[in-house]
Amino acid sequence: MKNLISSIGAAAAALGLAACAAAPAMAPGQFVTLHCQDNKSFQARMSDDARSVRVRAHHGSAELERQADGRYAGEGYTLHMAGEGGIALEHGGKSQGKACKPRA
Repeated sequence: MKNLISSIGAAAAALGLAACAAAPAMAPGQFVTLHCQDNKSFQARMSDDARSVRVRAHHGSAELERQADGRYAGEGYTLHMAGEGGIALEHGGKSQGKACKPRA
């Protein structure tokens, strides 16, 4: 029984680490170009304290503030950082990029 509990704990920890590793990271203070499905792209720069993200996209640029649910929003933009398929950006409720990832 003790080994079973230990194994379950180890598996849960491994899944947690895998989820963290899957979340795309942006270096603070540097613009990163994110490439999305349908040949869309935009640029984003995380603030040093991760409280905001500056985006440059088709409709202009904006400073997005971190929301309680982990997304960033402002000036008509919404940036989802932790989606199943990667980062997603919306403007005015319309998709500006899905499954976005920095180019390696």
